[in-house]
Amino acid sequence: LGVDMFDCVYPARTARFGVALTDQGTMQLKHKRFKLDLGPIDAECTCSTCAHFSRAYLHLLAGKEQTGARLITIHNIGYMMRLGKRMREHIQNGSFPSFVVDFFNTWYPKGDYPKWCVDALQAVGIALPVSPAQDSNLKAASGGSGSKRAR
Repeated sequence: LGVDMFDCVYPARTARFGVALTDQGTMQLKHKRFKLDLGPIDAECTCSTCAHFSRAYLHLLAGKEQTGARLITIHNIGYMMRLGKRMREHIQNGSFPSFVVDFFNTWYPKGDYPKWCVDALQAVGIALPVSPAQDSNLKAASGGSGSKRAR
């Protein structure tokens, strides 16, 4: 899980659709709410896109102009590189499982994790927490006593 992500089209493909990657999840720069937003994609990001271009400018280009896709791709690749660095740091200090749980809780605050992610993480011993609503749905679907994931 994840190793192949860094030899993948994900940062560029999502950028072509006007989607930027952030620690809070994906940012759909084509949405109207960014039309007048003069902030960078991510105020903490040091990439050249965040240093020089606003969300409003990227909104204007997103999904319409190749320049927009390239600028968002620059940001997305920078994000993936920083994410990889943080992952390595957590692996080295023995806190990777909690990093993964925190990451998923931030990207999926409702606990609506993709099933393939849950399955892949369970296979390596990382259990994602289940929301009470999910637990009820799992109990109903399985006819049993609930999820095997951690709560």
